[in-house]
Amino acid sequence: MTRHTSAVRLLAAVAALGLIAGACGDDDDASIDSPEATTGATGTEAPSDATGDTTAPAGTDATESTTAPEETDAPADDAAPLVIAVTTEPSTLDAQLVNDRNSRVFTANIYEALLGRNENVEVVPLLAESYENTSDTTWTFTLREGVTFHNGEPFNAESAAFSIQRMISEDFDTQRTSYIDSIVGATAVDEYTLEIETDGVLATLPAQVTQIPMVPVEGAETLDTEPVGTGPYKFVEWNTGVDVVATRNDDYWGDPPAIKDFSIRFISDNQTALSALQAGEVDLVVDILPEQKDLAPIVKSVPAAEFSYIAFNTYLPALSDPRVRVAFNMAIDKETLADVVYEGEARPNDSQNLTDAMLGYNPDLGPIPYDPEGARALLEEAGYPFDEVIELNVPIGRYLKGEESAEYVAEQLRAVGVNIEIIATEFNTYREDGRIPGTEEGAMDLKYGWNSNEFFDGGRILSHVTCEGSSSKICIPEVDELMELGATSLDQDVRDQAYQDAWALLHDDPYAIYLLQQNLLYGVSERLQWEPRQDDEYYVSTMALTA
Repeated sequence: MTRHTSAVRLLAAVAALGLIAGACGDDDDASIDSPEATTGATGTEAPSDATGDTTAPAGTDATESTTAPEETDAPADDAAPLVIAVTTEPSTLDAQLVNDRNSRVFTANIYEALLGRNENVEVVPLLAESYENTSDTTWTFTLREGVTFHNGEPFNAESAAFSIQRMISEDFDTQRTSYIDSIVGATAVDEYTLEIETDGVLATLPAQVTQIPMVPVEGAETLDTEPVGTGPYKFVEWNTGVDVVATRNDDYWGDPPAIKDFSIRFISDNQTALSALQAGEVDLVVDILPEQKDLAPIVKSVPAAEFSYIAFNTYLPALSDPRVRVAFNMAIDKETLADVVYEGEARPNDSQNLTDAMLGYNPDLGPIPYDPEGARALLEEAGYPFDEVIELNVPIGRYLKGEESAEYVAEQLRAVGVNIEIIATEFNTYREDGRIPGTEEGAMDLKYGWNSNEFFDGGRILSHVTCEGSSSKICIPEVDELMELGATSLDQDVRDQAYQDAWALLHDDPYAIYLLQQNLLYGVSERLQWEPRQDDEYYVSTMALTA
């Protein structure tokens, strides 16, 4: 029997277990339709504009809303509310605290930022009408006038400065750390002029600002349960364990959305979510199982800026040798993982959390080849402690096929002699524990996760691979220097080369097992008009319902 055949048989068994696990509520939310019904993007590249200056030209003006509704012939007010199903319930509705998808599906419709992204994922003005880099350490924003928060408070430079200062405060425990990196302050110059101060040149500042939600000065202490923003929808109620509900903001500064009401329903079991979709109880299931493609009314798929990985704690002696980490990568058959578990709705990661259309992509790299015999030999050469138990942590029900992928990786590592145990944890606990520094007690040995690249830029990964990164458990000073160069140069060619060189180092001295670039799969009702985005955002204002 060939190694490939063994892997296929193992994955077939794992996939079968996934259906059972899904029925027990331990898998991701799911549902889908036949390949003929699949719509959306079909390539693996981000828009060509993402390869250049992802921060958009200084002084840009725009009147286009990033969330403009699509045209619809049906009067949405007469339609039943839109219902979106997600796997896990948010831990908070304060968008400045977290950035996981199941929270963002709701909060991105309530809150807005100074800048946003259009359907081509280009950075465009939103609550700011224009902006420019006025010095090496200063960006100046001219804000949109006539905008109010849902509580009636005016949006102005004071509230914008407050929002930024709140997020960068040492006392504020945000998990959006990548977006505030190197931002040191914000000041209201006048009512509608804001200055953001940075710690040196910060080329990624506009991209970062797209993920800094604006919040009101009054009532900020209760945003976790009573969210208040400037967005096209406003909060109605949070029914714990059931759903969170929003209604159209009739005082919205932009075009009114077509859909009046929507809710985010929490359905942890993928089979239950599929049944609800088939019965017309929900309109959109975020993440569906590939094997359910023939069962949903409509399925949509888009190649995403989402990369699955298993991060190493390189401070653990057993994982400190780069040869060990290369060997772990060699032990995994990523092609089979993509073809069997994900039924082709993924591709092996090119050993970098970038697509070939993103700034910093290194074309000389590729997946670390599958070679279990070579992996075992390299582990022996490095003196790997085969008797030591290594723990692989995975969240329950958070990532599409996450538990199955972790089980498959564990089996392949066992095949080369690694003594490994899987630890499955509720997502909110997993997220907190995953931030424990590698040098501290309780730090995860191995952590399965997905990394999204909303920057469409090599700078997005900084917090995962630098010595002081909030999600990092590796320290390579040369990588820090290159990441710093990429973040501080305004020369796009210099930035591109710096990130390429950093990923070359991380190929030979891996911070993770580089698994797959994922497609995002959705189950969609026949009445919902919507196209998925590459940046994994869900703007209800761009959706419409037919009669």
